[in-house]
This record gives sequence, C-alpha cells and structure tokens, in this order.
Amino acid sequence: YEAVRGTIQRFLNAGHEDEIVFTTGSTLGINLVSYAWAAPRFEPGDEIVLSVMEHHANIVPWNFLRERQGAVLKWIEPEADGSLDPQKVIDAIGPRTRLVAITHMSNVLGTVVDVKTIAHAAREKGVPTLVDGSQAAVHMPVDVRDLGVDFYAITGHKLYGPSATGAIYIRRERQAEMRPFIGGGDMIREVRRDAI
Repeated sequence: YEAVRGTIQRFLNAGHEDEIVFTTGSTLGINLVSYAWAAPRFEPGDEIVLSVMEHHANIVPWNFLRERQGAVLKWIEPEADGSLDPQKVIDAIGPRTRLVAITHMSNVLGTVVDVKTIAHAAREKGVPTLVDGSQAAVHMPVDVRDLGVDFYAITGHKLYGPSATGAIYIRRERQAEMRPFIGGGDMIREVRRDAI
C-alpha cells in the first residue's frame, strides 16, 4: 500500500515520496489545503485568484473561506475561444493575493492552461499556486517540479482507478507550514500520551 506513494511520486515527478498525500480525490485534497494551509494565514481582504473555468472542487472550498474569513475571490474570464491568457492571471496577482488556484485542464472546455508560466510568475511574486490536475493528469505528462506548483491535486477515478481515491502533491516547504494542522500518514511505530 505504501509503495503506491512512490508510484504517484514518479507519475507526477515529485521530488520526494513524502510530498504525496493520499486523499479521497481532488475535492478532499483542495479542502485540505483550504483548511490546513489557507485558513490559518488568511485575513479579511486577502485574495485568491481563480478562473471561471474551475470545477466545483476548486471553487467551493474558496467560497467557504470567503464566507468564514472574508477572503476575496478574483475571477479571471477565459477568452472567446475558451483559452485562458496566463498574463491575465499574472496581472490579477496583487499585494493581497495569497494564492492562485487554477485548473490545468478545464473539465468543461478541455482548455489546457499554461500553469507553468502562471506558477513561475506567481512564485516570483511570493504567491503559491494550487492546481487542479484531475483532467490533465490522465491526458498529458505532468511534472510538478517543472511546472513549479506548490499543490497539485489528482483524483483516482479519472485515472481509471477506484472511486474515493486520489492524492495531492504538496511541496515540502508548504507541508512545513501545514504541520501544526495535519499529521500522520505513514505507519507510526509508537504513540504515547505525551509523544509520538
């Protein structure tokens, strides 16, 4: 079972096995980021940049954050031909932007988004990028290190796997920021009342 983590690591070209976190699908992976990474650091008025092409899995968690903590959602419209201009996404990143949450491939339009350009530009501005890779991972090679993303969610059933399976790549630096809010994963040899 644990060997699957290495398989997914190689499939996404993650740098380390521990950057792969098992989930029940993309929805849970994105919710994990919303609750364990975003919620502790968002203040009212902090922004998330996302497109109107997103699957509900990459909209609903951010709307909850908007309702609970006053996050601002900045929506990017696609072009008339269904493409998404990466420069529009980059230009929407402002001083209050805390996250870019974008699809790699639209489940409605089939549009492939240039997440590499977006992620590298966002990183230069100090903004992490979350990518919903549910559609893309089954249709094209994915290299999370080359893309430069911080989070990359995939779902098992779209990769011909069983329902209620999935994973999210979480860059090590981001995992360290989530440590107070998540823990476990591998088998733990010993758990006591005062230590693990």
